[in-house]
Amino acid sequence: MGKILDVREMVPKDRHSKIFETFNALDPGTSFVLVNDHEPKPLLYQFQAEHDGEFDWWPLEQGPQVWRVRISKREAAGADRTITDYLQTDHRRLDGIMERFQDALRGERWEEALSGFKEFVLGLRKHIRIEEEILFPVFEEKTGMIDAGPTFVMKMEHKEINELLDRILAATAGHDGKTASEAAGALISILMDHNMKEEHILYPESDAFITDAERAQIIKKAQAA
Repeated sequence: MGKILDVREMVPKDRHSKIFETFNALDPGTSFVLVNDHEPKPLLYQFQAEHDGEFDWWPLEQGPQVWRVRISKREAAGADRTITDYLQTDHRRLDGIMERFQDALRGERWEEALSGFKEFVLGLRKHIRIEEEILFPVFEEKTGMIDAGPTFVMKMEHKEINELLDRILAATAGHDGKTASEAAGALISILMDHNMKEEHILYPESDAFITDAERAQIIKKAQAA
């Protein structure tokens, strides 16, 4: 799962230099998990200013005592990244978390399953928020498709996805493996079709008519969402 860098006991003035030292030492395609005692938004903005297009930033836990974020060094670095690449990368990342959750669920490793699914919920709900609050409004403005276009369908499916997330979370917390497993199967089925429509239709269409400057801003806003 990569290196863990816990900076909570470090002198604050030394933290950023240690974090960037750790990032610079990464091989492309690898990552580390930063553990902090506050939300590291200023650090994100520094990464965006100094390493634009070189990194991925995926929150795993957001307070109130501990903040964890996975910081990855991209294999194909470049500021000209597409929306398709960014959001598809997140789909694959979330798929991996779900697989680990299901493995823990089958083994009745409840603490591991619950912490893993909380990471999944945080990541997927951030992903949905990126789409609904940042990408979809731009898509709708550019195309004029609001009440009958692809974003309308995606929003309807997002509601169903959020309901299943709540059901799985409650069942896992209650050690109800049967309900959690059945709901997880239903969620995966929806996500497979949902993600395919996004990756083959919505994202490429967005990349086709959004300018390079707009695309860069969307991704920066998405990282900070």
